Amino acid sequence: MGISFEGKLAEAGLNERSDEDLDELAALARLISFARYAAQDINLASAVDCLDLALHAVKRELGDVPYEGLSDPIGYAGVSSH
Repeated sequence: MGISFEGKLAEAGLNERSDEDLDELAALARLISFARYAAQDINLASAVDCLDLALHAVKRELGDVPYEGLSDPIGYAGVSSH
């Protein structure tokens, strides 16, 4: 068995949010990710770019710690915030 998400946050010093807040942020990230892939499927480049930024911001709020159900298939390291 691996380390829990809360354990990863504690190790990173990022355990400032409640479990409910973290679950809400993860759900929002999944929703944004779904919208991003839908926009990509119908070639809405500017929408994809905006959703990339939104997803990056939500993942930053999660502390850039892997959360169950979220992956990083598009590489957010190259996304710059304004």
